[in-house]
Amino acid sequence: MSRLIAVTGATGNQGGSVAKLLLQHPEEYRVRALTRDPQSPAARRLAELGAEVVRADLTVPADLVEALRGCWGVFGVTNFYDSKIKDDPGSEERQGKNLVDAALANGVECFVWSTLPSSHKLSGGRLVSRIYEGKYHVDDYIREKDLPAVFLYTGNFYENMVLRAHMRYNRELDRVEFHQPVINETTKLAMLYVQRDLSAVTKAVFDNWDARKSELNHQYLYVANARLTPLDILASVKNVTGKDGIYVRLPTTGVPDRDIMFQLYNEVGMYGAKELPDENVLKLGVQMHGIDDFVREVLAPHLGLPVL
Repeated sequence: MSRLIAVTGATGNQGGSVAKLLLQHPEEYRVRALTRDPQSPAARRLAELGAEVVRADLTVPADLVEALRGCWGVFGVTNFYDSKIKDDPGSEERQGKNLVDAALANGVECFVWSTLPSSHKLSGGRLVSRIYEGKYHVDDYIREKDLPAVFLYTGNFYENMVLRAHMRYNRELDRVEFHQPVINETTKLAMLYVQRDLSAVTKAVFDNWDARKSELNHQYLYVANARLTPLDILASVKNVTGKDGIYVRLPTTGVPDRDIMFQLYNEVGMYGAKELPDENVLKLGVQMHGIDDFVREVLAPHLGLPVL
């Protein structure tokens, strides 16, 4: 019998990728997509694909207890840029803990949590971004409550080149222009193709849980393909499309905590010397996708450029 998986953030980038992949395997999984607005276009599309779309607000514990009823697994993620968190950063930790409590109340057997380490710890207290500070407290709470879970450390999203309009094609000058705030052109970022790989790693955890629970429980998986600089990304664009490019470093994102996060990357990097791709991800049978894949499949069509 197929297992019911609740997916938070189901209309967003991370949760949406997980929901859509699981829906391709109805013999194994059914998807309950949690959203505050079941009538949104993204929610309607999930329903058309076969998801059970339910209204649930992570700030309302009673919503979550009901939404997780009967679920075998959960994919959990919070969004710092959601207005409820952006206007009250402490809400992110509360939302995550509400989700954990609801999972415990319903006897959820496998909880996959998208998280980040402490920027305070990484930088020795010099560069503290609240984008980083909410999630890891939920990690501690999961361990404290002994909820069966896996932690996913995510990389920077390739998709942000499109979603945040960082990458543009200047037809007049026949070149690609990469506009990104704060990040230096030589800063190496751990990168992730969310739609391909976050979803695949999450499904692999669910697939392997019964056989490898003792190994996977409370394990951290680094979900990133490689460390790349902005210049490496432009080199891929050149390789795939033949177009030259320039990098333009903008002074600010307009969000102070995001600026601090990017400066953290400039000075400290991401995830220390951890080798990427993570050997533990590879052991799950997931083959990670790289920048050439993303440029060929997503970025070049978005820019209106043919591939070579």
